[in-house]
Amino acid sequence: MINAIGSSNAGNTIAGDLTGSARPTNIEQAAQEFEAIFLRSMLQQMRKAADVLAADDDPFNSKQQRMMRDFYDDTLATNLASQRSGGIANLLIQQLGGNNATAEVE
Repeated sequence: MINAIGSSNAGNTIAGDLTGSARPTNIEQAAQEFEAIFLRSMLQQMRKAADVLAADDDPFNSKQQRMMRDFYDDTLATNLASQRSGGIANLLIQQLGGNNATAEVE
């Protein structure tokens, strides 16, 4: 899922295709989106592990609460990826971008 809403990429453009989904137009955007997907997946797995330990009568374990938590996790993953705090995007840019990308990241 590529999230273009609230993105802080002022200079980057996102192109759409015939299906209406957004797709990144350069390697930096693609790397950032990959990092967001990775972080989102990691948060989702962490929540699943915590849900196993939660009691059935927990008031914070309702369907609505889980939905809002998922929205928060999605926004958190997108924001962390835009800051490149995980370093995954930088490594992907270096790996896939060739020699020119190495000079830009450092």
